[in-house]
Amino acid sequence: MDSKKVTEADKIQGNECVRQLAKWEAEANGVTSRPSTLLKLKNYEIPAELVESDVSETTPPEVQKAFFFEKEGKKYVRWIVQYEDTKWYKDVEEFIQKKTGTAATAYEHFNGYLTASRSMIVVDPDTGYSFSLKASTNQTGGAWKDKKQDWKDGKDIRAVSDYVARLEKNLKLKTAVILQEPMAFGIADVDQSNVVRLLGEAATCDKFYLPGFSALHEKVGKELAGTEDPVQFWNDYYAKPLGRSLAEFAGIWGLSFDSPHSQNFLIELDKNKKPTGRVVLRDLGDVYVLKEQADLFGAQNVATRLSAADNLKIGKLQIAVGLLHGNTPPTWVSKEQYHSLWGTSFFDSFENEYTTLTGFDVSKIGNAMYATSPFSYVGKQYTVDNSWKTAMGTFASCVNTGKPDKGSCPQGVTDRLRK
Repeated sequence: MDSKKVTEADKIQGNECVRQLAKWEAEANGVTSRPSTLLKLKNYEIPAELVESDVSETTPPEVQKAFFFEKEGKKYVRWIVQYEDTKWYKDVEEFIQKKTGTAATAYEHFNGYLTASRSMIVVDPDTGYSFSLKASTNQTGGAWKDKKQDWKDGKDIRAVSDYVARLEKNLKLKTAVILQEPMAFGIADVDQSNVVRLLGEAATCDKFYLPGFSALHEKVGKELAGTEDPVQFWNDYYAKPLGRSLAEFAGIWGLSFDSPHSQNFLIELDKNKKPTGRVVLRDLGDVYVLKEQADLFGAQNVATRLSAADNLKIGKLQIAVGLLHGNTPPTWVSKEQYHSLWGTSFFDSFENEYTTLTGFDVSKIGNAMYATSPFSYVGKQYTVDNSWKTAMGTFASCVNTGKPDKGSCPQGVTDRLRK
């Protein structure tokens, strides 16, 4: 990050794009609304040898410096406490007392914001760099109130993130923007972790990220659509590009979301707050992986880890989306439009993009679209057959080599190949 672009005010409160994301998260949310107040976040300074860490070599230096530091010649790690937690931090304090012989001291190095879930947006006042962090809490802004962030889940997330990063070295995504989770810390004795998720181009304020649930918020969704019909506007700039984005997620990695609702999706906006046509995917701890595809890309470690969490799919690719699942529908969209327009547009876009990307017509192995209930999930199941295995074998070979033969590789691969 260019330090010359960071003002002293931004170092304290985050840049304009980060502040806007925090505001949308907290205030343009049909489930719960609260002020996007800048908070002082509690942290402990724990001797580094007492904390396990899993850090990708691609982790931005600003993030590493925010957590790793030396004091009096000794290495430490900053462990962040979720702001609303009144339960799980006590186990960490007891661990520190037991291992060091002294009571845990609470510091307030970081500033930050609460979101619609348990994750927090964190600002390091030393650099102004912002990122997202998941930690244990018994209270959240969402429906799930008690969520322990265990260390196994932290390591699962890191494995998926590395899998995504490995294939992205060869392919430049067209529609999907996947927020990497390159660093996690764990305390095995209390089975807790801190998991860091990057904020992509919002961290540098090159783009605004609009949460999917904010796009479908009664007031904000209509305001951003301007003079256009909000139903058609968000069909064009949310439902359709989300279908293309999840086609890249599934087509390249065999990944799909366990909870594919609008908390996991953000709409990329330019500096004028106009949609770019790209959709941001977040929460790599909430995914299924298709075993057959993980095998093609040598990601058996991911398959094994997710199998233990019951998130391994064998022979079936399950795709669903719940744009308003768990949320309050705006008055400007009907049940029929939600299902027949947005649902149909999503799957048409998904299947067309998947087919172009991989060279395999995925519609041939899909069943009819189903709906769980009004304003909830719509989904389809795609059953892997021999024709899929043959086509995807070719696709994987093209991706793995990084130098696909234009005559034998799908156009979707050659178009995305990094030069």
